[in-house]
Amino acid sequence: MRTLRHVHWSYVRRATALLFSAVCLIFHPTRAAAQNRMSAAKPAVEEGYFNGADQVKLFYRKLGTVHDFVVFLHGGPGASMSDGGYLMEPLAQRHTLILYDQRGGGRSDLVQQTELLTVEAYVRDLESLREHFGIEKMSLVGLSWGSGLAAYYAEAHPDRVLRIVFLDPMPPANKPYLQERNAKMESLLSKEDSTQIQELAKQMETAPDDKLPAICHERERILLRLYLFHPQPMEGSSWDTCNSSAAALRNSPRVFRAVISSLGDFDMRPMLSRLKVPALVIEGDKTNIPLDATREWAKCPPDARLLLIPNAGHAAFVDQTEAVLEAIQSFLGGQWPSAAQAHNGE
Repeated sequence: MRTLRHVHWSYVRRATALLFSAVCLIFHPTRAAAQNRMSAAKPAVEEGYFNGADQVKLFYRKLGTVHDFVVFLHGGPGASMSDGGYLMEPLAQRHTLILYDQRGGGRSDLVQQTELLTVEAYVRDLESLREHFGIEKMSLVGLSWGSGLAAYYAEAHPDRVLRIVFLDPMPPANKPYLQERNAKMESLLSKEDSTQIQELAKQMETAPDDKLPAICHERERILLRLYLFHPQPMEGSSWDTCNSSAAALRNSPRVFRAVISSLGDFDMRPMLSRLKVPALVIEGDKTNIPLDATREWAKCPPDARLLLIPNAGHAAFVDQTEAVLEAIQSFLGGQWPSAAQAHNGE
């Protein structure tokens, strides 16, 4: 059977749009409520660069000064902290929150060499972040692909992690879950939409720099219907995955292909079964993503629970921002959200 290394570029281009980049989200009233409730006193903000592995410069945004660190790992690969990071900023009311643009995207070095775009390199970057900020142990919040990165990091550095949130996670294995997700997402798109997505992706390769954001927004407009329970345009909102440099947008497909290829015919479930820390898995109860895959994230670790957010799609943290933030805060504070359920042993 084919592995991800052998997928044709046209298929990867569709997968890029349909899979990991997709948690492309918009401003929603629940987000405003969450921000108003949790932003009475704005935490101190620091931005800059640190040296990741291989001397790759990585851009970071640090909020807060308390000695309780939470690191957010955005989706992608090939995206930036705009992929969910800014929505997590209310967490800085009780923790020090660190966001960063992973290598190859955002304001970090736009790495292009395939040999430097591997899951191992991303794990080494995260360890470099921990060392740079002098963190003994940290909690991780991983969105989509970021969930996979969190799992690989916890496998390599189990004594450096306190807790993990797997937020709207990627498939835990290529077979059958990635294949099932691809098939389901493809089935929800009309033939016209699929053709348009491919055409827009191709346009982004050669379009003038000033035209890229509009092309990107048009592509995401189609995808929002698959991933949000309350789809709305993202233009002009504080959450805009197309708000990146032209060079970063053009580099994103290259990064995606290289990193996902580095996973090979992956299966994270044995690795998840060795996870030593509590893990909270969050997904929307109205998601189009096959839930069998999501439940695996909660079934495999010894100490994990699944929380389905009511009236939310796969991008639960946009559809129901306040509910997601409250659940994460509760979990980071040592309490399981009341509706979270254990699935291990099933």
